[in-house]
Amino acid sequence: MSSNNNGSEMPSGTQLKIVTLVSTVGIGVFMSSLDASIVVVILDNIRFLYGYTILSLSEFGGIPQLTWNFVDVTPTQIQWVMLSYLLVMMAFTVIAGDLGDRFSNKRIFQYGMICFAIGSLFCYLSIEFLTRSIWWLVLSRVIQSLGATGMLANGMALVTRFTTKKNRGTAVGINNVVISIAVILGPVFGTVISQYWNIGGVFLINLPIAAIGLVLVHFNIPKTPPLAEKRTADYLGSFLIAVFLMILVLSFSIFPETETIPNARILAGLALGFSLLVLIVFIWWERKTSNPLLDFKMLKNKKISIGLVTAILKHQGYIVIIYQFSLFLPRFGITHTPIELGLVLSGVAVGMAIFAAVSGKLSNTVDARYLCTGAMLGVAIMLAVLSALIDVNAHLSIYIVSAIVIGICIGMFQSPNGNSIMSAAPKEKLGIASALHGLTTSVGISLGTAISTAILSFAVGLASNKNGLPIYGEVNYAIGLKWVFGVYAVVTFLGAVLSYFRGPEDRSEEEPIKKVMKTH
Repeated sequence: MSSNNNGSEMPSGTQLKIVTLVSTVGIGVFMSSLDASIVVVILDNIRFLYGYTILSLSEFGGIPQLTWNFVDVTPTQIQWVMLSYLLVMMAFTVIAGDLGDRFSNKRIFQYGMICFAIGSLFCYLSIEFLTRSIWWLVLSRVIQSLGATGMLANGMALVTRFTTKKNRGTAVGINNVVISIAVILGPVFGTVISQYWNIGGVFLINLPIAAIGLVLVHFNIPKTPPLAEKRTADYLGSFLIAVFLMILVLSFSIFPETETIPNARILAGLALGFSLLVLIVFIWWERKTSNPLLDFKMLKNKKISIGLVTAILKHQGYIVIIYQFSLFLPRFGITHTPIELGLVLSGVAVGMAIFAAVSGKLSNTVDARYLCTGAMLGVAIMLAVLSALIDVNAHLSIYIVSAIVIGICIGMFQSPNGNSIMSAAPKEKLGIASALHGLTTSVGISLGTAISTAILSFAVGLASNKNGLPIYGEVNYAIGLKWVFGVYAVVTFLGAVLSYFRGPEDRSEEEPIKKVMKTH
């Protein structure tokens, strides 16, 4: 049993209105997504804040470009403002989901929102009053990220608990629309707030949003008693999965840093090997312990395992567009202002927003294997087209159209895939399933950024050795991107094939949650 708004008992299986449920849970989703995209916009401003700059002109393939030399802060240190957030997300998301199953999805979601607000306040204070060290800001971002894991891991679990297979796809679709809107508005808010107020304001804005969210969650979401039986926490498993994910991403991040890190590729190889060793130990331990963090029996369900793998591939499929376009287009004068670049990149988010709700409603009746396979095929085709057409002389419309089409395909994929994973998850593992689904975002984005950069670095070096042109000149850069998009076209195509083999959805009536939930 759980309490309604008045404190009386409410059946745990009670359904909430879709609008009430998604708007309430969506506050946390919106806040964390908005913050991530806002921070990307203000990174250059943070560089000015934490160190003074010397403008100089250098030549990249004959093209003049501004480079920045930092006295008090280096580009590598600035990257930790983003990297620390992603690494903590990957390390603790599954743990936060497990806590939600063992204690309360609603409670951990609320704690996450409070922690996120505190981290946001500390980010503001770090920028306004503690500008002598960038590491205060990095530490504040870690606190923010810890809060985000609580919301990310338990948000989808709450949606699943208070919906059925007949309307869950609609709820998941609207939730994904909220994410897309946040991604679109992030750069806009970031630009306006940092220009007309101050840089710290992009973090301070989270405080009123969090306050509204806490009120809505408290009054709109019934109490959620533990879904799982009382059990001892898997501390070793939690530690091992955190170490594995952090070192895995770091290995790919180190690979292209040959100019800043001595023996970067050797270190990257050693880190990758160590991460795989940790993974083996983690799998051994999870099979051995009586209370595993990650129940591998759950992953035997193809809808869950294939859904998670293809979600990671999906995130990589679009992040390579956003990340590589943001570097390539302004560098070679294809876009001339940040607004032009923003309009091109926003095509992905706009396409996602338009079709996420549509595909979510479709997934109530149409199997995910059809919707997701078709969507991933669309991404693969567009990446192949980009691989063939990308060039510094290509018209801007090619990049705009490709961004929109890929956004549409991603929107068609993400809602049915999320619905399929959560509907197949055991009721006592909803928090873990929600956490794993949320984890695919940070893992996919991190790997997509790191691996695409590694492919680009390898390809431009190989091309430069053959033609003798500048390694990052316009000719070799375009060749490198052809490799990047070509490789990911193949990877995404294989993901589309894999997606089909998840099998048909189970449309039978599900057991009410109240039969498997414990009461207070």
